[in-house]
Amino acid sequence: MPLKELTPPRIAIGVRELTAIADRAEGTLSKLRDDLLEPWPRKQSPTVTGSRLAKICKLDRTQINYLCTRGHREGLPVGTLKGTSRNREFTLAEAQQFVRMAGPYKARPKGARGIVLSVGNFKGGVGKTTNAVALAQGLTLHGHKVLLIDLDPQASSTTLMGYVPTPEVTEEMTVMPVVYGEQSDLSYATTPSYWENLDIIPSSAALFGADYYLPNKQAAEPEYEFWKVLDSAMESIRERYDVIVIDTPPTLSYLAIGCFMATDGMLIPLPPETLDYASSTQFFRQFAELFRTLSEGRQVEKQFAFIKVVMSKVKPGVSTTDVVKSWIQQTYPELLARAEILDSDLVKNATAEFKTIYDLAKYDGSAQTYNRAVESFDSVIDEIESEIQNAWRLQVTEVADVEQA
Repeated sequence: MPLKELTPPRIAIGVRELTAIADRAEGTLSKLRDDLLEPWPRKQSPTVTGSRLAKICKLDRTQINYLCTRGHREGLPVGTLKGTSRNREFTLAEAQQFVRMAGPYKARPKGARGIVLSVGNFKGGVGKTTNAVALAQGLTLHGHKVLLIDLDPQASSTTLMGYVPTPEVTEEMTVMPVVYGEQSDLSYATTPSYWENLDIIPSSAALFGADYYLPNKQAAEPEYEFWKVLDSAMESIRERYDVIVIDTPPTLSYLAIGCFMATDGMLIPLPPETLDYASSTQFFRQFAELFRTLSEGRQVEKQFAFIKVVMSKVKPGVSTTDVVKSWIQQTYPELLARAEILDSDLVKNATAEFKTIYDLAKYDGSAQTYNRAVESFDSVIDEIESEIQNAWRLQVTEVADVEQA
């Protein structure tokens, strides 16, 4: 048989076909989201067990039960007793209130602004989005009021929070009205989420427009300062929220530059894998060159209150992991967090169901597996909490020095 008869027919794919594929993909994602979150099309916040609440508060369960016996007199939430046992279950709002009243975490001091914390890395697959959403959720479990801003046009954080970006998130719901100068601050875009004390500014593909608009405006108006757009727009929400967590774009785009200029602290997830380590060196080189250029060309000075490199997706006991971990420890000794996020099928499976580790009220499998995974995230949150408290103390000191001058 001649060769040409074996050649499959060519299927041309043009704009019409691509549009149909995109429509089908969005419809499938929307249905999948609804099926996984059935019977609600929106995610619902989890309950918190007494044992889990005890760990968050750094207490043991008997202390939690004792405090609950006094709760009605002292205003503490008492939760709900399950069956005939002494096991208690709390709503998320009750757990947050309990932590604020009986936990070890200090509230934002008077005179301090909300801390803007960016989660960034230019390499895919490092856990950037999972860490950003879990960080935002975890900080609410310390009693803080948190805003999650999704600046990644791929909108993965938005999806993880229960939205299907294209049909459900309009451009007006994102940061784009601020980028275009139609709004002066970001208050218009803050939206309550299913998770108590965690609001969101969602993302969509509309954010790709920022990297066309901002350079064109900068070229047309030399005095324009695109890197100040987001920072200026955050002034009012810094008063409303204790912490603002940003899931950043995966490239050093104009929107990313504006994000980093508005940032007080950074968390950089870094798996101990050779390619991820190599990519991190490029990340810091581009980062340094960016701020050097702005400093020399525009006299723009930028300092971060803290930067934390957090090893993520760590596989204990793997020899190659240990080797790369040693490279990371040698390269970033002053930035490296003590806590590590372990590689876990539990976390992967949760993400596949549009959830984070903190969305799981309980785990049907091994309790040890669940505890190991959630404790690794808790340890990172605790370390970031310490950095936030230090940043607040510095702010209060600076305000006091100005008032005395």
